[in-house]
Amino acid sequence: MYSTRYLGSDRYGILSFAIAFASITLFLADIGIASVIIRDVARDKARTQKYLANSAFLKIILAVVTLVSTAVIGFALNYPSSTMQVVLVISLSLIIVSFSGIISSILQAYEVMEYLSLGSIIYNLAMLILALLAIHSGMDVYGFSYVYLISSIISLGYYVVVALRKIPLPKWEIDFALWKYIIKEAIPFGLSLVFVRIYYYIDTIMISLMVSNPNDAMGWYNAAYRMVLVLSFIPVTFLGSIYPVMSNYFVTSDKYLGFIFERSFKYLMAIAIPIGVGTTILGNQLILLIYGPDFVPSTIALQILIWSEVLIFLNAVFGNLFNSINRQAIVAKQTILATVLNIILNLVLIPKYSYVGASAATVATQLFAFLFLLYFASRAGYSFPGHMIIHLSKVLFACFIMVLFIKLFSGLPLLLLILIAAVVYLIIIIITGLADRIDIQMARQLFGGIKAHGSRKET
Repeated sequence: MYSTRYLGSDRYGILSFAIAFASITLFLADIGIASVIIRDVARDKARTQKYLANSAFLKIILAVVTLVSTAVIGFALNYPSSTMQVVLVISLSLIIVSFSGIISSILQAYEVMEYLSLGSIIYNLAMLILALLAIHSGMDVYGFSYVYLISSIISLGYYVVVALRKIPLPKWEIDFALWKYIIKEAIPFGLSLVFVRIYYYIDTIMISLMVSNPNDAMGWYNAAYRMVLVLSFIPVTFLGSIYPVMSNYFVTSDKYLGFIFERSFKYLMAIAIPIGVGTTILGNQLILLIYGPDFVPSTIALQILIWSEVLIFLNAVFGNLFNSINRQAIVAKQTILATVLNIILNLVLIPKYSYVGASAATVATQLFAFLFLLYFASRAGYSFPGHMIIHLSKVLFACFIMVLFIKLFSGLPLLLLILIAAVVYLIIIIITGLADRIDIQMARQLFGGIKAHGSRKET
């Protein structure tokens, strides 16, 4: 928020382009190794030391290839050298983050999620502090790129400290047979990650190539997109915490695996839809509050893009399921098809509608992904039970009451209005019985487990 206001739409557009370009070329350094580590180590903790060491060796080689390739591609496309300097700094920061991902994947496999949460807090707090310092120092967009680099180094340092204390030290022995296995198993995950990144960031690249004076358009589009993508921490955190459990249940209990899948979809649906409705109603006020009047053109993009995030919440449940049951190839196929569709839609819509067309293409692509994954989940035996429609109707009814409240009390301060509207929604879903006996029991167990965990730590 602070950096966007400070940089303005033009310079923020350059920074957004650098993040997009670097994120796409990062696939060379991040081919899905972390997902293989989580899955395999969750099933056999004895693999920890070997996987940690050999994946680190692999990452070093891939990191060098990534930096060289990024520079070659960028200069081949005739982007200005000043822009490419920002791109390369951002690329290096993302590579360092991918090294942190090796350790975090081990921690995730061990189901010690509190260390991942703290790591996220440390990284984002560093970003905030450094961004404020950059603003105070009057840095340009190139200086801002170092906010990302230094934050990633701090984050990696934290994960190294945690690793030294909480997981077995790696055995620094190169095992080429393990390299071959990891690469082979990672390719479906990696392909999915590649096309996810292309899907998320190609629109910014295409705006840079297809719109005259594109910096402002990239700034308006990415300001809205950032507001939407930041919400992804909800499904990522929730599903990441249960991914090792689901992977284990695939081997031990298909019944419980189906139960967790169904509940995951219900919970994320109940969170995502009211966020989409509320953001659509309050989009202009949210943009003014966060970015200021210079970014008012971002409003229409936000009101469209928020529905792509609603679908991302739901699609993430399917992706988590398929990865857990060793059917990650389905996710890879969906991502490839969705990326191709997104590029085609962008080619048609961006020349005529600029960043608004890119927003519409994003939503249409996520809708395709939802239908694709729903079809294959049903074929795999994980179709939705009939009462899921009843759950949806209760969510929509609660959203309707929430919207009425927002309209009636629109004169309230925005943050207070959002808070009370959320409480109104929560009350309605409780009254309608969307939160059933099992949900309440699970919540009690969750908070009981947190309390017991805290007591053990104090002891």
